[in-house]
Amino acid sequence: MLSSLSTSKSNVLLCLGSIACIVHCFATPFIVMMLPFLGSSLENHFIELGLFVTSILSGTFIMYKGYAAHHKSPSILLFGAGIALWLLHLYLEHEGIPGAKRYFSIGTAFVLGSYFINYRYIKRCPSECCNR
Repeated sequence: MLSSLSTSKSNVLLCLGSIACIVHCFATPFIVMMLPFLGSSLENHFIELGLFVTSILSGTFIMYKGYAAHHKSPSILLFGAGIALWLLHLYLEHEGIPGAKRYFSIGTAFVLGSYFINYRYIKRCPSECCNR
């Protein structure tokens, strides 16, 4: 009973984390549109790097918990490709190479796709294999 209760809490936390990520990803373009009105007060490489690290660590935790339940790797591979594109974006932006935002957008689409695939795998997983 205790194992079932902790699994239930873990699943709720994972769903809330996924929903928070989706809301964040949809709200970010609107926030970015408002940034010129805030001036350069948020233009800080440490803030950007901190947000990337937080996003990567949170996403890795969510993907690991999902993989531990369904043991299917396509969602993990897609997530890894998205993270690689995010890191490529950071490097290109640091070097001042134009078009770096393109890699960020594609990487975000990959990460969102991996979350969706992970969610679908968890929903299709029979309860006896997901409660290991």
